Amino acid sequence: MTTFKMPKNFDFSKIEAKWIKKWKKDKIYKFDITLNKPIYSIDTPPPFTSGTLHMGHILGHSWIDIPARFKRMTGYNVYFPQGFDCHGLPTELKVEKEYKVAKDDRELFLQKCIEWTDEAISQMMRQFDALGYSADWDETYRTMEKSYLKLVQSSLLYFYEKGWLYRKKFPIHYCTHCRTALAKQEVGYIDEPGHLWYMKMPITDGSGFITIATTRPEMLPACVAVFIHPDDSRYYNLSGKKVKLPIFEREVEIIQDSEVDMEFGTGIVYLCTFGDETDIRWQVEYNLPSIQVIDEYGRMTDEAGKYKGMNIEEAREKMVKDLEDLGLIEKVEDLPHRVIVHTERSSCFKPIEYLPIDQYFIKVKPFKEEIIKAAKKMNWYPSNMIKRLIDWTESLDWDWVISRQRVFGTPIPFWYCGKCNHIIPAEKSSLPIDTNQVPPPVDKCPKCGGQIKPTKDVCDCWIDSSVTPLAISKWGRNDEYFKKTYPSTMRPQGYEIIRTWAFYTIFRCLKLTNKPCFKDLLINGMVAGTDGRKMSKSYGNVVAPEEPLEKYGADALRQWAAIGTLGDDYPYTTKELEYSFRFLRKLWNACRFSSPNLIEFKFKEVKPKDLKLTPIDTWILHEFNNVIKNSKENLEVYNFHNALTAFRQFFWHDFCDDYLEAVKSRIYNKINDSDLKTAQYVLYFIIFNSLKIFAPFAPFITEEIYNLIFAKNEDIPSIHLSSWPKPIKIIDKELVTKGELAIKIIKKLRDAKSKRRLPLSKPISTVYLKFADDIPKDLESQASIISNTIKISRLEFVKEIPEKNVDETFELEKPNITVGWKI
Repeated sequence: MTTFKMPKNFDFSKIEAKWIKKWKKDKIYKFDITLNKPIYSIDTPPPFTSGTLHMGHILGHSWIDIPARFKRMTGYNVYFPQGFDCHGLPTELKVEKEYKVAKDDRELFLQKCIEWTDEAISQMMRQFDALGYSADWDETYRTMEKSYLKLVQSSLLYFYEKGWLYRKKFPIHYCTHCRTALAKQEVGYIDEPGHLWYMKMPITDGSGFITIATTRPEMLPACVAVFIHPDDSRYYNLSGKKVKLPIFEREVEIIQDSEVDMEFGTGIVYLCTFGDETDIRWQVEYNLPSIQVIDEYGRMTDEAGKYKGMNIEEAREKMVKDLEDLGLIEKVEDLPHRVIVHTERSSCFKPIEYLPIDQYFIKVKPFKEEIIKAAKKMNWYPSNMIKRLIDWTESLDWDWVISRQRVFGTPIPFWYCGKCNHIIPAEKSSLPIDTNQVPPPVDKCPKCGGQIKPTKDVCDCWIDSSVTPLAISKWGRNDEYFKKTYPSTMRPQGYEIIRTWAFYTIFRCLKLTNKPCFKDLLINGMVAGTDGRKMSKSYGNVVAPEEPLEKYGADALRQWAAIGTLGDDYPYTTKELEYSFRFLRKLWNACRFSSPNLIEFKFKEVKPKDLKLTPIDTWILHEFNNVIKNSKENLEVYNFHNALTAFRQFFWHDFCDDYLEAVKSRIYNKINDSDLKTAQYVLYFIIFNSLKIFAPFAPFITEEIYNLIFAKNEDIPSIHLSSWPKPIKIIDKELVTKGELAIKIIKKLRDAKSKRRLPLSKPISTVYLKFADDIPKDLESQASIISNTIKISRLEFVKEIPEKNVDETFELEKPNITVGWKI
């Protein structure tokens, strides 16, 4: 036995810095497509380049890194690129604020957006490294780089050639705060307090008034019809009549439609272009005129008459007052109601409008069944998450508006006719292209002779990110890569973007390749604050990753992440972090204690059949076999929680508390070389393979211990390149039962000492054990193990306790034993 011993303390800061540097230098995670191994490819979510990771990233990317490390150890060639989602409004706002550059200076503005994004990516890559993230940084992609722009633009040309992309003036979701069009997936409903105004309108034949109830009186100048239900007996006499709009003195028709809710308000509604999706549908169905009274800035247009230039709130207040002065407001009620807002950006959440604007669209509605069919061919973890995608797909009744009124984004590779909206596509050989910088291929519209204009709008960011499986597989650039890495083996993502990122990617890649784009989808929830609410600055419950990283280290933080469950929201708690940190110390101390007996032990030279395993040796190996088997089974289905929980339970309690305590006397006393060798073999096998099982969860401490104790003997440069452990063959099952009984007795006696506040090291003069049934066969042979572990000078198995010779008797359960002892 050597005098070597590991350092007393695990200094995670120094160890993390050391291994981050060495892993990069030695290219431990470098992907080599030429290796003769099955490929496991990961379509990692490209985080938006905000410049910093949050706790949601820590959860999600820990969940990505664990299977990546596990799959390497189980014989896969892991392709683990990491991308960055560069484009978007937040970057534009940052550049305007930090650099004081206006969007009107397009070239300088784009240059500053790129500079900001480059700095943000560098910072985020350092944070990924600090987490122990094993991506191959040579395979990094950025959605703003030319090769990615070319991929996106070529996919749009393909959609156009197939007749799936068009340009049209149509009412769309529009955020007047962010001044851009939005897809349906980018908006959602929130509940807000509001009012319901009961507004009177005169019937043009002089027969009286009707009263409508509305939450938006400011839309009055856009009213083009009034609707009633055909079965509403209150209004049979109104069908076919007309009313005159107050203030605006314009006549509109009263129309019957069965979609009118007779229970809402008065049962009479007005159609304004455009208040909601029902208005849009009715306007098309009844071929009604369209009047736009709100512009892209959220102000009233010329059509609003004297209210022109007012914002929406001002116009509402003034219009209601004018109606009140005319005696046309019958009453006002408080009404909690649902408001559609821009939910994609947490910093916005402003109400959106439906504005008729020229935009580019991709057809989605004709392909809904294909999308669902492709999704059903994929494995969803957890399985119920596919329902979110199916429900969303089935509910879609709009095509996808893909253009955005921004500057920093993928340019749309089309010119268009200013007169008839006819699209003129760029040549594929000219990609990537910005049609604002290049003259069109024709002088005038080939359809109507109108003027050709460049497209100033840019692509929706989901257009960029919906081709990530194609980007990482080098679709259209490298046939070998594409053939071997597509479809992606695993797509990890949050449930909140199933209706966006998952939906769009499945759709776009299916139409471009005719194949489903993933095999597995791994779905995580969102990280909640310690108060159970979503982390938000407004709630004051945000925790920056640096806080737990600096206090507990990356290995503890990764364990916290692994304990989360598939598809569920997960609260941030220091309780789990503290337990994880204590477990790291337990692991370190157990390895430190064992290290003198392992550092020079020639494990590979020992033949298991030559060992004389004791019952407790056999028992602990049997228990560890179960851990090896169960951890692999759980990790294969991304059940990190169960895999980690079972391993930590085994190592802390079965191995450290029970076996390690029981084996100490054999190591210290060295009764004979054979017994010492057996103990060393078992310790080596369990500790080395425990490090392997724990390595995907805690890469730093496992790498450090491996290199201190095992690297020289194993001759593998990193534990993360080693093979997943295999169970050891147990021949004598009876020994397992005997060892289990001995361990149970040791546990019960140790608990008895603890309850009586006796130090575990305090010697006990005599212990008598009386079994309820017969004394188990061959238990006497394990008396020395029990005695040495509990520090018993004399241990006897008896049929009756000699009451005169003991200080105390008490009962133990499972197994049922009466104990008598003399301290």
